[in-house]
Amino acid sequence: MRRRRPLYLDVHLPKMRRRTKLALALVLIAAVVASVGIRGAVYLRELSCDMVLSDATDLMTLCINDTISRKLANEDYDYDYFVTLEHDADGNVTAVRANMARINAMSSELLSDIVKAADGGELSLSIPIGNLLGSSLLLGRGPDIPVDITMLSSSRVDFKNDLVSAGINQTKHQMKLDVVIDIDVIMPWRTVSTQVVSEILIAETVIVGKVPETYLDMEKT
Repeated sequence: MRRRRPLYLDVHLPKMRRRTKLALALVLIAAVVASVGIRGAVYLRELSCDMVLSDATDLMTLCINDTISRKLANEDYDYDYFVTLEHDADGNVTAVRANMARINAMSSELLSDIVKAADGGELSLSIPIGNLLGSSLLLGRGPDIPVDITMLSSSRVDFKNDLVSAGINQTKHQMKLDVVIDIDVIMPWRTVSTQVVSEILIAETVIVGKVPETYLDMEKT
């Protein structure tokens, strides 16, 4: 019985034309360039956003600090204006009373002054586009990008105080205000919310003797 020889099929695929190869190569190159371009655009967008936020925060901080400096320079504020110390028969401080009515009034006035100094809560700045490209050679070059800064109604002034050791048998009492300004930074391509915080010392003194038993007995009138 004869063995049958296996059949082999020889399939010839048509050769790819030169134009087709060139087209595929161009499509591949275009895809790579597009991918790199998109990633680069996203990176530059985030980088520029961080730079704009930094400039906006610096401008708002400058406005806050200038307002605070003028406020404290024009008014006669001292430790006794905000705080009353109570003593026992031996002269030891037994209580530290804060006049919260005066503190709250100052906080409200300070926030109002900051809004006025910020043109009613609306600030604007222009940043050359070269500043956003991350190259020192392009600083200050190119068209300006308008940026608006809007203060939000959630801005506030918080009161806090510290009672810390200042040496042997001495205690330092400090009264501070935290100015917390919430802002929207409006860029042509994006709006970002952020917070600017500035701490100010409004009064301090060194209490000699025992640490007061009453830390802060709030006085409302």
